Amino acid sequence: MIFPALSVYDRCMRYVNIVVTILFLLFVITFCVNNTQEFSLSFFGYRLTIELQLWMLMVIFFVAGMVPVVVSEIPDRTERFMKIRALKTRIRDLEEQLRRPSAGDPA
Repeated sequence: MIFPALSVYDRCMRYVNIVVTILFLLFVITFCVNNTQEFSLSFFGYRLTIELQLWMLMVIFFVAGMVPVVVSEIPDRTERFMKIRALKTRIRDLEEQLRRPSAGDPA
């Protein structure tokens, strides 16, 4: 390794990133849960009749934003899983062939 201190720096930054992310999430969750004012949504003449708190709206929009991403990733993940399974089967078959003595080899 050319720069050994670089790996220590990378590990340190990973931990700092995790801590900052957790603190940010705690801040957002605390803000949303403590905000008890109710909101009503209206968009292009449509109006949400139920008034919801801000944290519920954020959860609803987060889930609504994640659903298309998850659905679009399913075919890619399935294809990747099938390729990995086929490669593992091929590796297992090749390992079996290597374990078995061939007819020309003396025992």
